[in-house]
Amino acid sequence: MNLRRRTIDPRSLISDNELSLDPLDSASSISPLTTTTATAAATTTTTATTTADLLTTPSNDVLLDVTLKASVWEHFERLIGVVPLTAKCSICEENLLTPNYGTSSLRRHLFQRHGLQQFGLNETPQPCVATHRLTRKEKENLDALAVDAIIQDGRAFGDFQKSGFKKYINALKPGYKPPTRNYIVKKLKRLHQQHTIYTVTEFEQADFLSVTCDFWTNRQQKSFLVITGHFIDKDFNEHCKVLKFITFEGRHFSKLIAEVIEKELISLGLFNKLITITCDGAANMRDMFNYFNRPHITYIRCIAHKLHLIICNSLNLWVKEKKNRTTTAMAETVEYDSSEDNDEDDLPIRLTQMIRSMSVDVDYISSENSLSKNGDDSSNEPQSENESTDISSDEDEWIDSDHDEEIIDNFIEGVNLQDVVLDDLQKQVKKVVHIAREIVNTSKRTAILSNFLEKKRINYNLQVPKDEHIKRRLSNDVKTRWNSSYKMLSTISMYRDLISDMFKNKGNIDLTNKQRKKLASIELTTDQWDLIKLLVTLLQPFYSATKVLSNNTYPTIGSALYLIRSLEENLVELESNLTLNALKAKVLEKFQYYLSKDTDQFNTLKMYGFFDPTGLAALTKVEQTSVEKQLTQIFKKSFVPTASSSTSSSGAAYTVPKSNNIDKAWEAFLKCTNKELEQEVTTATTTSIQDEFKRYKNLATKLYALKLLL
Repeated sequence: MNLRRRTIDPRSLISDNELSLDPLDSASSISPLTTTTATAAATTTTTATTTADLLTTPSNDVLLDVTLKASVWEHFERLIGVVPLTAKCSICEENLLTPNYGTSSLRRHLFQRHGLQQFGLNETPQPCVATHRLTRKEKENLDALAVDAIIQDGRAFGDFQKSGFKKYINALKPGYKPPTRNYIVKKLKRLHQQHTIYTVTEFEQADFLSVTCDFWTNRQQKSFLVITGHFIDKDFNEHCKVLKFITFEGRHFSKLIAEVIEKELISLGLFNKLITITCDGAANMRDMFNYFNRPHITYIRCIAHKLHLIICNSLNLWVKEKKNRTTTAMAETVEYDSSEDNDEDDLPIRLTQMIRSMSVDVDYISSENSLSKNGDDSSNEPQSENESTDISSDEDEWIDSDHDEEIIDNFIEGVNLQDVVLDDLQKQVKKVVHIAREIVNTSKRTAILSNFLEKKRINYNLQVPKDEHIKRRLSNDVKTRWNSSYKMLSTISMYRDLISDMFKNKGNIDLTNKQRKKLASIELTTDQWDLIKLLVTLLQPFYSATKVLSNNTYPTIGSALYLIRSLEENLVELESNLTLNALKAKVLEKFQYYLSKDTDQFNTLKMYGFFDPTGLAALTKVEQTSVEKQLTQIFKKSFVPTASSSTSSSGAAYTVPKSNNIDKAWEAFLKCTNKELEQEVTTATTTSIQDEFKRYKNLATKLYALKLLL
């Protein structure tokens, strides 16, 4: 059988069921099964007819088209039992395909092959639609930008396929179809492979490698391990890159952690270059060094973790106080769990809490709009680059920060949670911190109080200059980040006038009796407000030090040594306020316990900090001499000079560059402060390691002085 396939012209295709429209019976007999199949097919095809086709076709043309379709079958015979559906021309006996028994191909055959003009296809003009075609290069660039946006912003893979996104993108770039989820997954896998190759190539030039490890568990109880590599090349350029970011499915045993880290570094060809690992002080992380298949890997404990333990355990932020049996009823009222404060007002609060927990702070957006409508045109000023990226900008950093939801990591290891006996000052600190938490919880869980404070904040911002605006939100603290406690207390202190107004007007606010009693039980006294202010003053240097240590643009081991010495000097310095001095004494005790008395770790800090101008400036003369002796011993063991090397490398004369005005000025300053530079060796036949120490210390001192100047 000779079958000839015809292409259906979409412009003339009007789906219909010719069996139901044809008043004439076909020459061939049609079985009931065939009739049913054709009817179902015609029904499906009729559904596919678009409203636009019917609107653009006049009714008379439709009737004419139906008549032509019916008369088509006078010249064709349906072939029964043939798949696909086929019709045989009674004039030339050619078999033609008829999808769903459509007549477009049959009419075209009669018109073109046999010259039957009445079967000419009616081409109705279609509305002109402007099409926007993108070049392949444009499409690839836009897709790459979409993938970069997902990576940088941590967006879901299917975000660009959402209807709102697609409408917005189509308005910006008509004709562009954003990448699908499957495309993004494939692209990310390719990028992962490419960057793995780039990382291996980059770290091949490393002679020695240091890594930092971090372990944490998210709210879905899924554990993650991230390994970051650091090295300095021969040109003294620092290289820092995440080597592995993996899920950890096993138990958090030291042996398993060591095996995973060793396996991942071996896969990159870096394990034999490893010399130090910086991680927190959890027991499983400390003990993993016993299970590596290579000795002499130095453990450096995270200083930020130590600062966390110093603050939490010196101020007893999370301990449970042992209560005496004679505890008063008022104290019991203050100490009761806030979770019991669930009354009939909790139900309407749920929606507000859900909205407030979204990533976009709707309240903040609306409040800023209110400010702009009330004449604050300063929001239209362009924001400078420094203003948006400066890590010291606390206002912008805290606007939407909320630590109510806690992520579990090893920073909780070592935090004292047990019952302890507290002295009077410790009890006062614990009580004021507890009340601060209750104020935050109560205001955030009660929509009326939350709205009251928000309106007060907006009115306050309208009355003060822009640089005095309150942009922060009340936020609670968590056990795994001590700086969250500082942020909570600092924000509470900033809201002092607003919170005082809330306490004064509690009788006028639409609250239940239970809520009013709760609010009255957590009202701060003047002495407690003053204590909060002292705590903020005490903790502010530690907060700044933590931010310096959290920077990833420069090595921080030298800075850590300098910060430790500076913080210790600050704690030793006496103030005019006796309560502040007592608080400093409490913190200093834990400070020395976790830092100064940890001899091994502190000596490691001094050794590595010696090679950082900032760390060198923090070392005393005695400590510098001690480190130099250790380095001399290492030098003698590791480097045995030969006759040729001593003349080639050590025998060359060292030329001191001519000092410029800045050098002379700093030399004069250092001389008058008893920090005169040591005499350098300018020409010599041999140069000892002691001479190298002198040169390095002179250069490091100048660099440190220049750093302070800048």
